[in-house]
Amino acid sequence: MTIRRKATSTSQTCYEAALDRVRFVFDNCDDVIVSMSGGKDSTALLHLARVVAHELGRLPLKVMWLDQEAEWQATADFMHDVMYATDVAPWWFQIPFRMTNSLSATDDFLRCWNPADRAIWIRPQDPISVKENRLGVHLFEELIERLATACDTRDKQHVGVLVGMRMVESPQRRMSMGYGRSGPHAGAAKEKFKGITWSRKPIQNTRVFWPIYDWTDQDVWTCIARNSLAYNRIYDLFFQHGLGGRDMRVSALIHETAWHSIRRLQELEPATYERYLVRVHGTNTFTHLGDDVMPRTLPAPFASWREYREYLLVHLIEPKYHALFRKRWQRKSLNTVGPPGTDPDRWYKVHVKELLINDIEGKLSDNTRGSFKLADRKRTGHYRRESEQRMKAWRTHD
Repeated sequence: MTIRRKATSTSQTCYEAALDRVRFVFDNCDDVIVSMSGGKDSTALLHLARVVAHELGRLPLKVMWLDQEAEWQATADFMHDVMYATDVAPWWFQIPFRMTNSLSATDDFLRCWNPADRAIWIRPQDPISVKENRLGVHLFEELIERLATACDTRDKQHVGVLVGMRMVESPQRRMSMGYGRSGPHAGAAKEKFKGITWSRKPIQNTRVFWPIYDWTDQDVWTCIARNSLAYNRIYDLFFQHGLGGRDMRVSALIHETAWHSIRRLQELEPATYERYLVRVHGTNTFTHLGDDVMPRTLPAPFASWREYREYLLVHLIEPKYHALFRKRWQRKSLNTVGPPGTDPDRWYKVHVKELLINDIEGKLSDNTRGSFKLADRKRTGHYRRESEQRMKAWRTHD
């Protein structure tokens, strides 16, 4: 694979460095779980974990998947094969929980695997899956934080959860994965655990690790190709239809960041689309509106983007959420004006998008804030200076 920046030595490939990182997790954790989504990143990560678990005699390998019901059928098929592999200890969660529905302004949540909706589930539950939610939480964000504790880990002192998150996927991830913002440590990664930077603070006895955090898309696909790995075949359909990079979204199709994928569902998986029409409110509307859902220019009746935002809040969003949106806007978007040359309406445009996709949890705002910070630093020259400082630190360490 392509030789890029070092991990433990300058001669290591990114593949070898990632293997060493996974070995580190196994060496320092008495239980290891691979968290999967069915996407390419977690597929490559599963392979790395399998290699190391085989080396250390720690098979079968625990694999965790939160099945959100509103998945591509190709994702469900691929994950079925993963969960039934002989070297995998499956933790396939098909449990009742609530996930925000970005396709509808009236049906705020999809109640995944709700027993009362069994007749219209997008697909049936699998015999080996976990079907009862015993965690005491039912919102997606709360659930994902505590899911590992349900994988028979309560008696473990230190559980390592391997996650295939990568910095290049978005500016927000780059900003949130441990890099200094300013000052003497600008651009330098912060130590999180025993000298490493590619992890986050533990929750109870569980710590998340990102062994492929510095991989590119090319690195991921090279790993899959050179090791002849089975992968989610929805990527083949994406490629055949001219999609690439960030447009290849495997996540549940009603997420705040993946809603646009619903437009392709009817063509790529027509049978799945028919089931979505019955199960998920707003599917038909978003399919037909396509890109017109998000206005590129200010609609004629409004004098400003702020006025448009206020109109949508009052006429589109249920009143019980008005205070929630306003509080978030005030807390996270006070700095609406960036450096010279910045669009003064940029945050108001983000708010408009939030309202149009009923982003109750504020995911779009969180993701965009990192993009704006990175763009502002590039405008003011901070980004170039931080990059130079980071390269100087690496050369000095070498």
